[in-house]
Amino acid sequence: MAEEQQEPTAEAKKQRKKREKAAAKDAALGVEKFTVEVAGVFKPDVKKVMKAHGINSQQEVHQLLLMNLITADFETQAKMLRCVTTPIVVSEKVSRQLRAAGLQHLAKHPGEPDDEIFEPS
Repeated sequence: MAEEQQEPTAEAKKQRKKREKAAAKDAALGVEKFTVEVAGVFKPDVKKVMKAHGINSQQEVHQLLLMNLITADFETQAKMLRCVTTPIVVSEKVSRQLRAAGLQHLAKHPGEPDDEIFEPS
């Protein structure tokens, strides 16, 4: 049995023509799709930066960052690409809580017989 092929609706034809026209325009301008996946934790900070600088789209943020990176000299590029992390300082209170939780876990799950537990001096 041969399946009947349905003729696309007028709206489907219109949308396909619109997509083809947009693709031709993008090709003429050299526009390519470039997907960037980032951790969601950055979103609030990116939105804050965008608002502070009057930027309306994340695409513009990515394009500006790439343009600045590409036009920078080698040393500046290296600085821009280096991952900057803020040092974490664990307070005495948090340190005590972590130790208590660790000892509690060890009481429930003693581990292997030859495991060693070192007490802080």
